[in-house]
Amino acid sequence: MTGATGTSPAFLDAALSARALATALDGLGIVSIADPDGRILHVNGAFVRISQRSPEELIGQNHSSLSSGHHGQAIWGEILASLRQHKAWRGHIENSAKDGSRYSVDSTILPLVGLDQKLNGFLSFQREIMKSEADIASLQARSALLDTIIQGFPGGLTVFDRDLGIVLMNEKQRELLEYPGDLFRNGLPSLEDLYRFDSERGDTAPEDAEQQIRSRLTSAQNGSAPIFERRRPGGNFIEIRGNPLPTGSFVSAHLNIADRKREPDASGRERLDPLTGLPNRLQLKERIQSALANEKGETALALHCLDVDRFASINDTLGQTLGDTLLVAIADRLKADLRDSDMLIRLGGDEFAILQIAPRSIEEIAALAKRVIAAFSDAFIVGDHTVSIGCTIGIAIGPSDGSDADQLLANADMALYRAKSVGRGTYGFFEHSMHQRLQKRHQIIMGLHAALANSKFELHYQPIVNVKTRRIVGCEALIRWSHPIRGLIPASEFIPIAEECGLIGQISDWVLKRACAEASLWPDDIWVAVNISPAQFHDKDLVEKITSAAKNISLSRLILEVTESLLMKDSEATSATLDQLRKLGIRFSIDDFGTGFSSLSYLQSFPFDKIKIDKSFVSAVANVKRSATLRRSIIQLGYNLGMTSVAEGVETEEQLDRLRAEGCVEAQGFLFSRAVPAAKLRTLFPNPL
Repeated sequence: MTGATGTSPAFLDAALSARALATALDGLGIVSIADPDGRILHVNGAFVRISQRSPEELIGQNHSSLSSGHHGQAIWGEILASLRQHKAWRGHIENSAKDGSRYSVDSTILPLVGLDQKLNGFLSFQREIMKSEADIASLQARSALLDTIIQGFPGGLTVFDRDLGIVLMNEKQRELLEYPGDLFRNGLPSLEDLYRFDSERGDTAPEDAEQQIRSRLTSAQNGSAPIFERRRPGGNFIEIRGNPLPTGSFVSAHLNIADRKREPDASGRERLDPLTGLPNRLQLKERIQSALANEKGETALALHCLDVDRFASINDTLGQTLGDTLLVAIADRLKADLRDSDMLIRLGGDEFAILQIAPRSIEEIAALAKRVIAAFSDAFIVGDHTVSIGCTIGIAIGPSDGSDADQLLANADMALYRAKSVGRGTYGFFEHSMHQRLQKRHQIIMGLHAALANSKFELHYQPIVNVKTRRIVGCEALIRWSHPIRGLIPASEFIPIAEECGLIGQISDWVLKRACAEASLWPDDIWVAVNISPAQFHDKDLVEKITSAAKNISLSRLILEVTESLLMKDSEATSATLDQLRKLGIRFSIDDFGTGFSSLSYLQSFPFDKIKIDKSFVSAVANVKRSATLRRSIIQLGYNLGMTSVAEGVETEEQLDRLRAEGCVEAQGFLFSRAVPAAKLRTLFPNPL
């Protein structure tokens, strides 16, 4: 990085620290670092791309040199004045690219303030909010292409907005449902208008007309995704598919299936997946039974069960229609890696299977699994979206792993579960020892049910101290399971299973109540931190449960620790709930900061009170210099955003001294105390540790 003339060593250290964080978060937006006078010291790839300038052309230049002239020079003085008062600046800026085109960005500019309270520069994080003229032209071209596709669709298509008004309808829809031109004389009608028109021309029985209209409107408003058939008065059969979209709008597709109804072999359709046209589970079982009955060697077949990684989140984000398109694309790509004798099956949802007939060796079976996993290495193009996914595979070999179809499917599924627990994007063979592991897991689940019923959980508390005074300022509540045979079991062993089997919500509720009750016995200046699970967070009664649990303590003494996985789910609803709880006085901490992918955007969207530094940055066993740089960057970022930094896993005086020198405010770890039972914890309060 090239520095501006006269840059101080102290600032260079701060800039290097900020640049390390900016580089780690390169994919999150347009990032730059500047000195106190606004001269650019560092830019990331997104900044280079949008400005159309090389790093060499940007380094040393003032940010104002990119101005399009839209704001005038006064805005740069306002920004610098705000930053020199150690205040973050947020607003829209219109800049000019090298080719003269303009682009607008939503900017958040953070002052980099040293421990000596001097402004050392600032970190800028930007998000593009206006398309360039070229992008608009491209969008118009895509819109024209989309219109061509809609009109060329083999069936009828109608798109409704969230109020069930029609946004568009292709010509085939009007033809299939025999809508006259007069119906559209005053523009596109609403869904209710169409239903009433159908009723008036006799498509529904008069005595049931109003009830049917109301029922169909309610179904559409509730976002249901019906698939049904209807016979038209003229005798034709229409298949109707409704697809709600994440925006609240709705797509309806109508297909003429008269030819399908005339097919003599209806049983053939029952053995095919209607979306992909692949054989379904019924046909797979028939083929397995046939292969096992005719097997002449020790290895008759290998059954590969495939699970598409991250499909559920993609389907939720893009909608069911594009999700279905992705499944069809997956099926087409997988077909290319199979022999004619092998069978590709869609089991349902995002699950596929491959039946490999008469493989010659284990190596050949493994080779197919590797080819299938490699087939997912290239992204899929779905509409205007580029989607990167993977797959995980579990393999069972017949007849050694099962003498019938059901047993083989169960064992392949067990191997799949095991492979996913090891790491996604892998494959694994069924082992007979898996039955023992499955039995152990079942025993843990049954034990958790019993523990909830019989109060066999305990809470231990790990003190959190002020790094300067070493006095306890708060405690983190950590659950332990008091098992009748194994003794105390740590949370890391049973919480993942509790999440999988749906018990985590009940366990989290118990932790919240017990921790708040214990905190009511502590000094009033000591707070309690409780981890909150995604399952618990999305409980509609969460706010009521929290206020009820904390009725005997001030809500400001309750800190809820939030993980990145929780923030990734339904971010708008999550932010609304966080804001509601914050207004009640509850505080929040973001846990294990720096170990995820999108933490900076979360800090930008919600004002957390504390930022916890993961113990991997504290211990610094490997790559000490990089860990130290990232640690200092997190502490500095927390300071600039008004958040208290908390270091986890402090075990030595040397680590504590280093954290203190770097400006970290609070810490927890074995140096001060392990997590201890409540009675032991209370003895620690009167005196410094």
